[in-house]
Amino acid sequence: MLRPLVRLLIHQGVTYIAFLDLLKRTYVEVADKSFALKTKRQTDSRISLLTGVHRMEVKRIRAEAAEPLSAKEIKASKSAQMMSIWTGHQAYLDKQGKPKALFLTSKEGSPSFEELVLCVSKDKHPRSVLDEWLNQKLITIQGNQVFLYEAGYIPEEDFEEKLFFAGKNIGDHLAIVAHNLAGEQPPLFDRAVYYSDLSQESVEQLEEQAKQQMMQLLTNLNQKASELQRQDQEKEDNNYAMHVGGYFFKQEQKDD
Repeated sequence: MLRPLVRLLIHQGVTYIAFLDLLKRTYVEVADKSFALKTKRQTDSRISLLTGVHRMEVKRIRAEAAEPLSAKEIKASKSAQMMSIWTGHQAYLDKQGKPKALFLTSKEGSPSFEELVLCVSKDKHPRSVLDEWLNQKLITIQGNQVFLYEAGYIPEEDFEEKLFFAGKNIGDHLAIVAHNLAGEQPPLFDRAVYYSDLSQESVEQLEEQAKQQMMQLLTNLNQKASELQRQDQEKEDNNYAMHVGGYFFKQEQKDD
């Protein structure tokens, strides 16, 4: 688990010392939130015992306010919500369930790109989002209509946004692994297919099939989740979240 993480950190210029400080904070935060006793107040001493972090350091970290979401994280989150609506809400889909072309403004017709942006954020100017998505090659404009290139939010130009989504995907997958290894019930779904001794041509064929089928599955789930989210708006127990994803890893085998 650590080798690919350390490879990523070194590649991005994050040194051991810098990571150590972040790791220390994370140990304290996780112990504070996830390992508190129901009948007792969580103390600095207990967190120090659980984590190995010195009690004075624990006290200092707990006293500091949690860092708010950065502007990049907020922007990425809102863009993902907009894309989810465009690819999942019935009003934005054609009869085949594909994302419709959107009019630029509400005056020109509905559904419009302007409506899409404003239904998620009133403080985001539709034109700024439009320019940003054009720059990231997510959309194209023909006449007075906006067409979607990709059936999902995949920023091409902004590294920090890519890192934001990578963090969510990796973090939630590791949470599933931790849940299952701890024997918590019910176990969470985590399955994969492994094969070796394949030719490059065979791997590329499998990759193409996996991409098509997983993209179709994720599109269907997005549309169903959007429908259920609208139904659950007035329910008292609508405080649950879900995350499902797919991946395809390939590499050339090396001789031992």
